[in-house]
Amino acid sequence: MSVELRGIKKLFPKTEFCEACQARRDEAERQEKERKAQAAMEWRRQNIGELLKSAGVLPRYRACSLDSFRGKLPASRPAFICGPPGIGKTHLAVGYLREEIIHRGRLNPSLFVRAVDLLREIRETFRDGSQLSESEILGRYGGAVPFLVLDDLGSEKVTDFALQTLYDILDRRYGECLETLITSNLNLEQLARHYESHGDRLASRIAGMGAVMVLKGKDRRLG
Repeated sequence: MSVELRGIKKLFPKTEFCEACQARRDEAERQEKERKAQAAMEWRRQNIGELLKSAGVLPRYRACSLDSFRGKLPASRPAFICGPPGIGKTHLAVGYLREEIIHRGRLNPSLFVRAVDLLREIRETFRDGSQLSESEILGRYGGAVPFLVLDDLGSEKVTDFALQTLYDILDRRYGECLETLITSNLNLEQLARHYESHGDRLASRIAGMGAVMVLKGKDRRLG
């Protein structure tokens, strides 16, 4: 063995791999990741009001939760909640959004938007000096948001612009397999009629996103 090789071996002595030591390191790393995840979830729980505000939830609904919903919850989260006004559709949708934010906080935030506000936001891009383009808004709601609550679908004025915009967003989210929760006073058959030329396709996309939940009862806002 050359002097040079013996010198290298002295600098880098042979070490034995210890499976037990590696297992302990792996377990310590797993526990640290779990600790950080739990700490982050607890932070989101403590700051859920601000997070719901950032997500676009209006002040009246920021205290809504699944626990405070007056009614029977389905076994799994629906994709479409319909029923007459004032029976808790938005309350329930925000409750699901609350759970999503707390338990599955992600880099791209979940969002809540009323259908009328979404269309207004896109129309604002047509004005001179707009900071965002129409394609950027469509891209955000259509593809960048992992979980979107689209509230009160069907309340907006039916125009060619509204029809095409809503279809583009829902078709994109359907194709990307992104989770979407839609509320409406109209059921799927009524939506199909309401949206005229795009109605059947819109209703089909919504039906394909997940379960439909129909709420019944009297308007609670009227006492």
